[in-house]
Amino acid sequence: MVTTPKHSQSLIYAIIILMLSVSLASALTIKGVDFADQVTVSDNRLILNGVGVRETFFSSIYVCGLYLPQTTKDATKAIKSDVCKQIIICFTNKFSQEKIVTGWQDGFFNNSQEKLYKLNQQIETFNAFFAKDLVENDRITLSYTPGEGTTVTINDKTNGTIPGKDFMQALWAIWLGDNPADGDLKEGMLGK
Repeated sequence: MVTTPKHSQSLIYAIIILMLSVSLASALTIKGVDFADQVTVSDNRLILNGVGVRETFFSSIYVCGLYLPQTTKDATKAIKSDVCKQIIICFTNKFSQEKIVTGWQDGFFNNSQEKLYKLNQQIETFNAFFAKDLVENDRITLSYTPGEGTTVTINDKTNGTIPGKDFMQALWAIWLGDNPADGDLKEGMLGK
């Protein structure tokens, strides 16, 4: 019978626990970007609904993950539900400030044209948060809390919170609306 010293057994247990915690910390890796299986927004646990890649001309621009209280494949429900939710965008290439703002503007116009006049001030505030180019590994986090609004964080620096459920719905529609930035990205975020 082979016996191992107690400190060896403790070391083995520690390694097993470490391996399990590393595997649980990242539910999904796409294009080298890790997405946790859950996040917390305003003390609410959200789960990863899906992840998609925004591509253009055969290269990826960013990877985008959607977190919701409960998973859904229904884009309208994901957009309109007035619950805590989050979108995380991680850039895989450099993207100029001008192209970022133009992309947001196109997304708002293509999916929420009838609301643009009403949301003009919130959209201007949102666009002002993007005053410089974004490069590979830059991360944008959009966290919505009912009654507070959408908090915009870029690389762990919170830029501010834009109030309004209408603004959040228009913003979420950029990726999940009837005319999304990228159809495959939308499908991925919806877990399809």
